[in-house]
Amino acid sequence: MPGRAPRVIRTEAVVLRHRRLGEADRIVTLLTPGHGKRDAVAKGALRPRSRLAGPLEPLSLVELVLARGRTLDIITQAESRQSFPQLHAGLERLAAALYLLELTDRLTVEQQEPDAVFELLLEALGRLERGDGLHLVSRTFELALLEAAGFRPEWERCVACARSLAADEAAWSALAGGVLCRPCAAGHPEAGPLDGRALRVLRAYQQSPYEEAARIRLDPDLAARLEQVMHALARATAERDLGSARFVAAARTAGGLPAAEAAPGEAP
Repeated sequence: MPGRAPRVIRTEAVVLRHRRLGEADRIVTLLTPGHGKRDAVAKGALRPRSRLAGPLEPLSLVELVLARGRTLDIITQAESRQSFPQLHAGLERLAAALYLLELTDRLTVEQQEPDAVFELLLEALGRLERGDGLHLVSRTFELALLEAAGFRPEWERCVACARSLAADEAAWSALAGGVLCRPCAAGHPEAGPLDGRALRVLRAYQQSPYEEAARIRLDPDLAARLEQVMHALARATAERDLGSARFVAAARTAGGLPAAEAAPGEAP
């Protein structure tokens, strides 16, 4: 007979989001390396002197103790391991980080995701923290997360007929999950053109190690096209609009910055 699940779990976790439960408690959505995504209750977290309030903010890496409950786990201890201070120092970088959290939350299923998703998210947040290019980190993370969650987009072959496509002859559809040849695109009214340069970069980002992807130089126009494609793909896969994606655009406008910034892997 299989052994019973342990009554108490000690684990690291990235805090994805939280919401109020009653007058004093919170439900916290966590991504853990060994137990997938899970909701847990932080009792009394809204009280002024609660020791759970500080560590359990979104965009935090924490070590915590979970006690098994009938419906939801209970957080009995929480200690901050990494608060990513540089991500809070600028609006654009904060917006990008919050987008990664929301996308992870929308594309993962509670207690059923591979441990790799935790590593992907933690690695991406670390890259943002050290100052890597926002577009580079966001696009490579989106592609890796989609693949880990079972939604790998197809950039090489037509998703309808499987014909190999040159970069300059492909259309694409977010709903179909990738590129389409022109004859097949006629049967997809939602399909649109895809810039050949953008498609070549997407192929390289999907196939290359991060260090090689970081060598690709993006001008502002190309970076903006890549972002449009990937945000549309994220919306279609999550089957809902992502508020943090709008925040990314608003933060860029508020900062008066171009679509791409001077950073590793990117050029203005």
